[in-house]
Amino acid sequence: MEKTFPGNETAYTDLLHYVRMGHPAPLILLGKRGLGKKEAALSVASHILGATKERLHATGSFFLLDKGREPVKVEDVLDILERSTVSPLGDTNLFVVCHADRMNVQAQNKLLKLLEDRNSGNIVIFLCSQDRMIGTIKSRCMTVEFHPLSDAGMEEYLAQKGIESDRGLIAHLCGNCPCLLEEIMPVYPSLRGICDEIKGIRRREDLLGVFHLLQEKDALEFYSAHAGHYDAALQMLQHLFFGALRLALRPEPGNAASGEGFGSLPGLYTIRELHAVCVSIASHQKRWLAGSYTKNDFFDLARAMILCRGDQDITGTDRNKSITGGQHAL
Repeated sequence: MEKTFPGNETAYTDLLHYVRMGHPAPLILLGKRGLGKKEAALSVASHILGATKERLHATGSFFLLDKGREPVKVEDVLDILERSTVSPLGDTNLFVVCHADRMNVQAQNKLLKLLEDRNSGNIVIFLCSQDRMIGTIKSRCMTVEFHPLSDAGMEEYLAQKGIESDRGLIAHLCGNCPCLLEEIMPVYPSLRGICDEIKGIRRREDLLGVFHLLQEKDALEFYSAHAGHYDAALQMLQHLFFGALRLALRPEPGNAASGEGFGSLPGLYTIRELHAVCVSIASHQKRWLAGSYTKNDFFDLARAMILCRGDQDITGTDRNKSITGGQHAL
C-alpha cells in the first residue's frame, strides 16, 4: 500500500496490517486535520478494491461522504445504509465518512447495524479529528491514530519544501500538521503582518487598532477578514502569547528585557496575565473546532486579551455588546 502522508510511521505500519486482513473491521482514522487521514483512507480503499485512486469512483463499490464543515446528518447515514444493500461488483463495498465525529448520536446509532454485520461485504472507514464517536461504534472498529509531527520533524519537512525562513511561525500556523501547508501559505503573509503589528504595540488598547475594531463596519475587522482561516489566525495568536509567556517564565540568554522576537508583549503583561490570555485562546480554539463560533466570541477574546480576564465574561459587560469604539466600549 502506498504511503501518502509525512511521518506517522506507526500509523502506516498499522494500516499495512489492516489491509492484509481477510475481511477488515470498520476503521477509525483519528487525528487532527492536516495529517493526511483522507489520503490514507483513499490508499486503503485503493488497495482493498484493487483500483487506482483515480478509478475508485468508477468501481461502483466506493462511496465518499465529505460535507466539509457541515455535520453528517441522519439522512446522509440513511443514504449509506441504502447503498450498503446493493451487492458489490467485487467482494466489497467501501464507505469513507469524513468528519464522522460531527455526527450526532442518533446518526451514529443508525450505523450500528451496518457495523455489526461483518459478513455483509461492507467496510466503513471513519475520519475523525476528535475522539467523539460513541462507545458502541468504537468497540466495533479498529482505531489508527495520527499525531502532529515533532518540532524537528516539521522543521525538516518545511526545509524539504524549500522554506528557508520563519519556519517556526509557519510550523505553528500548521499546528505541525504538514498537509495544511498548502492551505496556510496563501494566508501566511497577512498573518505574518498582523503578528508584527502586535509585536509593535505599546499599550494593550493598541490591539483595537490591529484588530480594526475602532470604527463600525470596518471591512478589515479581524474576524471577518480571517473567518475563512480563523483556526490559523488563532494559532498565530497562540504563537505570540505562548511564546511571550515562555520567555517571561524562562528568559532566554541574550534576549533583551523587552523580549527579542516578541516585541513589547512580555513587558505589557504579567506572567499571570499572559497565562490568562493563553488559556482564553486555547478555549476559543476548542469552540472553533466545535463549530459554534461567532463574531461575538471573537469580541470576547479581544476583551480578554486587553483586560486579561481569561475566558470568562467581563463583569457588568453585555456579552453581545460591540467592542467598537475603543476603550470606552470595553
